Amino acid sequence: MRAHLTVESGTCEPQAVDLIPGMTVTIGRSRENALVVRDDLVSRLHAKVFFEDDKWLIRDFGLNGTKVGGAKLSGAAELTDGTELVVGHVTFRFARGKMPAAPKSAALAATPAPFSTSPSEVRVTRAQHLVPREPSELRESAAGESTSETDLRMDELTALCKYMTAAVGVPDALELIRLTLRTVLNQTSAAVVGYLDLDPAEPMPKLMAPDRAMMDVSLSRRLTERVREQKRTVWVFGENDSEFAADSLVAFSDAVCLPVFGTDGEPLAAVHAYRTGRGFVERDVKFLEAVAGFLTPALETHRNRRKLEAENLRLRAAAPTAEELIGDSSVMMTLRQQIGRAAPLPFTVLIHGESGSGKELVALALHRHSPREGGPLVVVNCAGIAPAMLEGELFGYRKGTFGGADRDHAGDFEQADEGTLFLDEVAELTLECQAKLLRVIEGKAFRPVGGARDVTVDVRVVAATHRDLDEEVRAGRFRQDLLFRLKVILIRVPPLREHAEDIPELARFFLERLSVRCRRSFRLTPAAERKLTGFGWPGNVRQLRALVESSAAMSDDEVIDADALPTGPTIEAVAALVAAVAPGLTDAPGSLDMDDIETWAIIKAMRQTAGNVSQAARVLGISRDTLHTKLKKKDIDRETILNRPAPHPTPPPV
Repeated sequence: MRAHLTVESGTCEPQAVDLIPGMTVTIGRSRENALVVRDDLVSRLHAKVFFEDDKWLIRDFGLNGTKVGGAKLSGAAELTDGTELVVGHVTFRFARGKMPAAPKSAALAATPAPFSTSPSEVRVTRAQHLVPREPSELRESAAGESTSETDLRMDELTALCKYMTAAVGVPDALELIRLTLRTVLNQTSAAVVGYLDLDPAEPMPKLMAPDRAMMDVSLSRRLTERVREQKRTVWVFGENDSEFAADSLVAFSDAVCLPVFGTDGEPLAAVHAYRTGRGFVERDVKFLEAVAGFLTPALETHRNRRKLEAENLRLRAAAPTAEELIGDSSVMMTLRQQIGRAAPLPFTVLIHGESGSGKELVALALHRHSPREGGPLVVVNCAGIAPAMLEGELFGYRKGTFGGADRDHAGDFEQADEGTLFLDEVAELTLECQAKLLRVIEGKAFRPVGGARDVTVDVRVVAATHRDLDEEVRAGRFRQDLLFRLKVILIRVPPLREHAEDIPELARFFLERLSVRCRRSFRLTPAAERKLTGFGWPGNVRQLRALVESSAAMSDDEVIDADALPTGPTIEAVAALVAAVAPGLTDAPGSLDMDDIETWAIIKAMRQTAGNVSQAARVLGISRDTLHTKLKKKDIDRETILNRPAPHPTPPPV
């Protein structure tokens, strides 16, 4: 049943085309179509007209739709004699019967493209397509202009930009891959596209589009293996056809397979695109390569995001239970007022307080109430980093600077740019690091280890220590000029024994958190609260939390009485132990501070391990490098300790 389409208005080439059963006529902006519409609203392959079941049908593929008889087409529709078709700004008229005679030149112009022939001719066309073409080959347009087939057109560049913009906001890697497949399917007019994961470490499910292809089509294993081996794009158009003759590609006219690389340069996935009816053109392959090239870093970004989220959860689990200062005593009210006055100011802050008193919480409050709240808060435990690595951790290093430096590392200062850097136990910094820190605080640039360029950052420094920095300056272990720069604002965090009235509230807070995790309802008796309030707490809030949680976890009852609280020796008893082990460290029990207790613990551990630093570090729960640093700072001589008689004091009970 012959028919024809005629252009009534708008720009289209040719103006009319004869419709023959068994021949599919395509309409679109691409020059490969039988009817080429010069309109930005028209897709490269917008619609096709075909004969099926003794009826002429039209199916829409365009993003902006096709109108049939004034109604927007959804799926396929039957064409009857006189039906009006609207594609973009072009109006066609369908009519039955043979097309009226036309001049010879017009008849030649109406001849359909080679791929729009009968199914028997499609096989010949595909064989012809297997002859490689040079990328520089040009094709003349109907208007006489010359454009390269390798250059992406405006619609392809627009689609690429939309894809990249949308890819930034997708929540996970699977959705990113689905977006990629939809983009390729719509833009290249492929019949089937698929994603096959090659990474055994993090396998993803095979994805294909359209969805029905999962049931009907198998991705070519031979093509995938070729991509894995050669690590390049494989286009069947330019390959030896005999290799794929018995493959699952036999049902398609053309296929392209592209590698998606990992950071190690090895293919971690393959993207497949299959086409029926005609082969891909070089612009299609260029578009596919651009999409696959963007997909490589995008997937790596999602992988890094998952790692960061996992690391964030781990760090949150290790963070202090409380994220705010608890207590209504007068000293705590004064501390909050100091934080409120200091937080909005741009000056450096030095926080002084005993270990476990809550210095990190003060730093967190300073950051959250400052104009830098939207920036990062980077916490650095200077005592937990080996002295040889301190400079690299603080200021960063460049790839190849030392063994193990396989990539550039942004130091803590770079990570805290436009935010706050909290230096806990700042007295542990080496004199060399102190000099570099002073330059950064004064607004000057610094150079990463092994770097060739200086780096300037905008960071507010908050430092903390339990040591007397004035005494450290007199001993030559701390720079006086750095102390002046750090001590612009001084905030003292009171030890727990100075606000003992807050102990019951703190204990209840810790028990409430533990009750949620254990699905029990812990509480203290009045006698237990009185016992906690009367203890000296040399370890401050950290010790209180550990004791309360330990007592609750080991208790069979939800009500915790005084007998279940193993508070241990009083601070006076600890002073007696220190005096017995290291006489002269303190003149009287009243002058004992955490530095004295730390010294006593180190000496005790060294005596128990016969001077073995590695074993003593394990006993103390610190690294070997940290213990070496503390031995040097405290002038503790190992031989002197071993020659001293071993103390055997018995701490009195509370």
